[in-house]
Amino acid sequence: MAAGVAAWLPFARAAAIGWMPVANCPMPIAPRDQTKRHDELIILNVSGRRFQTWRTTLDRYPDTLLGSSEKQFFYDEETKEYFFDRDPDSFRSILNFYRTGKLHYPRYECISAYDEELTFFGIIPEIIGDCCYEEYKDRKRENAERLQDDQDDNKDCKLPNMTYRETMWRAFENPHTSTMALVFYYVTGFFIAISVLTNVIETVPCGATPSQKDMPCGERYTVAFFCMDTACVLIFTIEYLMRLFAAPSRYQFMRSVMSIIDVVAIFPYYIGLVMTDNEDVSGAFVTLRVFRVFRIFKFSRHSQGLRILGYTLKSCASELGFLLFSLTMAIIIFATVMFYAEKGSSSTKFTSIPASFWYTIVTMTTLGYGDMVPKTIAGKIFGSICSLSGVLVIALPVPVIVSNFSRIYHQNQRADKRRAQKRLSPAR
Repeated sequence: MAAGVAAWLPFARAAAIGWMPVANCPMPIAPRDQTKRHDELIILNVSGRRFQTWRTTLDRYPDTLLGSSEKQFFYDEETKEYFFDRDPDSFRSILNFYRTGKLHYPRYECISAYDEELTFFGIIPEIIGDCCYEEYKDRKRENAERLQDDQDDNKDCKLPNMTYRETMWRAFENPHTSTMALVFYYVTGFFIAISVLTNVIETVPCGATPSQKDMPCGERYTVAFFCMDTACVLIFTIEYLMRLFAAPSRYQFMRSVMSIIDVVAIFPYYIGLVMTDNEDVSGAFVTLRVFRVFRIFKFSRHSQGLRILGYTLKSCASELGFLLFSLTMAIIIFATVMFYAEKGSSSTKFTSIPASFWYTIVTMTTLGYGDMVPKTIAGKIFGSICSLSGVLVIALPVPVIVSNFSRIYHQNQRADKRRAQKRLSPAR
């Protein structure tokens, strides 16, 4: 009967405004016998705001609060309605879930309050629709990181209970906690910059000598550069030993990436002190001095941008692994195809499949040095396909990495603002 009424409604509206004459057959009579209705209209009072829905709508999900018999504990006999002292704004999306079967996350809602509402009504957040799930997870992650930062800040505020080692470690990790820590922070940063500049300048030619045409500055002013290197290494050694002493777990500290970089940065200097004048040993020492360039990575402790870049690469490990795997497969495939395509050409440089790797790597990364060029028509065709494939393979994961960088950058910005507000709140 209800379906018949719904079918007649468009014609009745059209006839009312004169678009078409009224049909000769009369419209069906609307049902008046309430006893024939198998459903029940119930009222849900959420903090004074009333919502009406059918009982069968709620019975679709018997594992939840509104769909089970537990809602009878909230029934008011006087008003004949169910009363819930909850947030009415969040309840709209919850009731919409019963109606449509799709749970959405309202963007204006606090993530913690929304989770509490879902927990109260017995709805798991994993059923949130795909249109809102990513944003929900991002807000959830940001809230967890904010709570973790607040816990860390609260731990740092407990100064009277901290030991001497804990105070030192806190000063190293957060130099703004004291004046001495801030001074040591800038002193180490200054010597890092001096060390990197010294490593670069000592290779610059400083004039000719009778025995050598262009003599590097490092050999011409050996004593000066040795003294500067000694001062830098001394500061780095003191910093490393103090961090090792203050670390909560010395084993974990020695295994960390930054600790390994510190050791590699100062390792060549101490080997050079005990090095003999043997030419073979001296040649190995010259090769070992290349590791001094790793001192530039010590800037990551002093630069927030470098730390954000490191966090981004860490969070994008799966995307970077996928990129590397895809490039490796494409390089092997196109190197094999290019080798057989250029095999019959005279004076070809594609002498083997491993030799063709260089061409495919340079082509797929859009560098194109031109030292290896296909000569045959088939080689040129496959070389063009290789170039286009490289653009696609590299370009697809890049937006994910950029979005992660933007997310981590904004999270750090918000964390810095919260710390600044906390420092200003005692003064207020």
